[in-house]
Amino acid sequence: MQLTLFSICMAVIWSSVLAAFNYFCRKKHFFIRHLGMANLLFLYLFPLVRMMAPFEFPFARVIPLKGTLGSLCGDASTKTAGMPLSPWTILGALWAGVAAVLLLRFLCQYIKSMKEFSTYPLCGDAQCQRILQQVIGEGKKRMRVQARRSSHVYVPRGAGIFQKTILLPDGVYSDAELYYILRHECTHFRNKDLPIKLLVHLYSCVFWWNPVIYLIKRDLAQILEIKCDLDVTGRMENREKAEYLATIVASLKKAEAKKPQRAFYGTAALAARTYDSEILERFLIVSSGLGARRKSLAFTGAWLLVFTLLIFASYSFVLQPPAGASVPEAPYTVKCIDGTYYVSFPR
Repeated sequence: MQLTLFSICMAVIWSSVLAAFNYFCRKKHFFIRHLGMANLLFLYLFPLVRMMAPFEFPFARVIPLKGTLGSLCGDASTKTAGMPLSPWTILGALWAGVAAVLLLRFLCQYIKSMKEFSTYPLCGDAQCQRILQQVIGEGKKRMRVQARRSSHVYVPRGAGIFQKTILLPDGVYSDAELYYILRHECTHFRNKDLPIKLLVHLYSCVFWWNPVIYLIKRDLAQILEIKCDLDVTGRMENREKAEYLATIVASLKKAEAKKPQRAFYGTAALAARTYDSEILERFLIVSSGLGARRKSLAFTGAWLLVFTLLIFASYSFVLQPPAGASVPEAPYTVKCIDGTYYVSFPR
C-alpha cells in the first residue's frame, strides 16, 4: 500500500463520481421510499471515506495514460530545468496552507459563537420550561438541554455538542409553535446531527479545492433536515403535520422581516431561508408520508452491495503516465561507474 500523486487523483475522481451518484439517488422519491433517509445519509460515507483513503494497493492495475494527457501529467510530476520544485509540490503546499487557514478560521469562529451563545439569557418563563421538559421526557433517553433567547437569532436553532442549547428568537410563541420548535431541535440532538455537520465542515476545509465537497456539504445538511422532519412527524396525524409545517413557515416569515443574519457555524437551524426549493422539498416529503412507509431490506442490502463493489473497483486500477514519461526533456548526461548509472542534469 502506497500513497502517490496518481492515487490521490483517483480518489478525487471516484469520490466525485460517488457523490454525484448519491445526489442523483437522493433527489428521487423512489430511493427515499425504499432506502430511507438514514441509509441515504450512510451512503454519503462512501465518497467521504474514499477521499480520505487515497492509497494504491498492490493488486491495483496500472493503466498508462497516452497522448497529450499522459505527457502533461508526466511533465508536471517532475522538476523542470531552472525550477527547484515541481508544480505538484507547489500545489500541495498551496493546498496545505489554505486548508490550515480555513481550519483555524473555522475553529476560531466556532469557539467565538459558543462563547456568545453562553451570554444569551436563559428562557426562564413557565411556558418554555414546561414544554421543554415535556419534549425531553418524550425521548427514550433523557438529556440535558437548555433554551436561550436573543434578538441576534432570527431562526430557531440548536447549538453545542456537549452543552446542548436551543436558541430562540425574541418573540411570542403559542404552545404548539414552541412545542414543534423544541421537538425539532431536540431531535437533532438525539440524532447526533450537529457532530456530523461539524465533521463535514472540517472535511470541506481540508478539501476546499474540490467543488464536489460543497455539493456533499449542502446535500448532507438537507438530508439531516429531512430525516429530522420525518422523525418528528412519523407518528403525527395530518392535522399535526400541517401545524408543524406552518410553524416552519411562520419562523421563516419572521426571519424575512429582519436584516440578514450572520452565519453561526456548527448549528442546526429549524429552516434555512436561503433556498426555497429545499423548503419545498421538505414539505413535499413530510406531507406525502414517505417516512411512514416500510423500507425494503432486500433493496437496501443490494444497494449497499453495489456501493461496496464500486469502492473495490475504484482501488483495482490507477491511471498514471507510462514508464519513462517523467524524465525531463532537458539535456542530460549518463555515466556508468562500477556498473552504476548516474544521470546528471545541467544547473
